[in-house]
Amino acid sequence: MSRSSSTVCSKPSLSDPLRTVQPPRPAPVAMGLNFRWLVNASLLALPIAVTLGILFAIQTGREVAGKPPLFVDNGITKAQYCQRSYGIHPESIGLEYTLNPNQWGWTEGEPGGLCMNVTSFNNGTYATKSTAPEFSVTWEYPPGPITQPVHAFPNIKVESTVFPVRLRDLKSVDVDIEWTYGIGNRTTSSTDEDELDRNAVNTNVAIDMFLDSSKKRAKDSTKAAYELMVWLAAIGPATHPIGLPQGVMATEILNGVSFSLYVGRNSLKQNVLTWVASEPVEKFHGDLTPLLRRVLTGTGSFYPRDSDYIGYMGLGSEAYHANTPVTFHVSELAMDVKASS
Repeated sequence: MSRSSSTVCSKPSLSDPLRTVQPPRPAPVAMGLNFRWLVNASLLALPIAVTLGILFAIQTGREVAGKPPLFVDNGITKAQYCQRSYGIHPESIGLEYTLNPNQWGWTEGEPGGLCMNVTSFNNGTYATKSTAPEFSVTWEYPPGPITQPVHAFPNIKVESTVFPVRLRDLKSVDVDIEWTYGIGNRTTSSTDEDELDRNAVNTNVAIDMFLDSSKKRAKDSTKAAYELMVWLAAIGPATHPIGLPQGVMATEILNGVSFSLYVGRNSLKQNVLTWVASEPVEKFHGDLTPLLRRVLTGTGSFYPRDSDYIGYMGLGSEAYHANTPVTFHVSELAMDVKASS
């Protein structure tokens, strides 16, 4: 995959324009899934409204930097970000998270677009110290070229102080998530796979981790030797993991769900190991360490060793293409990594 420009541009809103606000404060962001963190911290351009379908822009944003959000209710702040890429760093009471609309495979002026809506809470209203902000992403893109089918990877990254940590020292990688995918620019209570299929929706829901023998490289998604993914859903015939032609390398049952492992190399020459759920898992509450330990039993250069470090972990959705606007909604998320001292 080729690197897209780091220039960040305003994008059309795909939901209620009244929710479009000036970002609370920009934050530096590390690169994500195969150069998908393309953040320009100097950008203060605001989201703009759009007509659904071809998503053409109608300028309605606010221009003044640093003004408070338009919509704040009882400590709950709702903001919308339609930039090509932007580091969003809400306040927290424990673990910190960074979100990014991250339209790394899309260029301004091309058809399609994406907006990320983030609901953040004040320091007294998060459920736990590892609870992440609620967010949703509405997008629509036409099919891309075979060499670059993904237009965006809107995602949330956990900024855990545990990282980087040796794999042998991991005690648990607990993930609690509830998500849905639906047609239109509003969130839905459940995922209708048949409806997504009728509208040619191609996407996934993926937990993404990077590993390397070097602490520094393990934190850099473009330089890490290994990328380990856990797909909670693969939606549409165009959505398939790297290494699919080579077939399944291993299987594992986790929380009653069957996962199949695919192994291959990406365009950056990184070894990509992808666990794919046999069916969409909208609710997952469990520990991922069995999947990490299983890959450590593999032999050859494609597989990491227990002396390697994990330095990056996030969750997002690769947006391939869809015939109509679709909305990915993460109503609950917590990612808590623990290691032995």
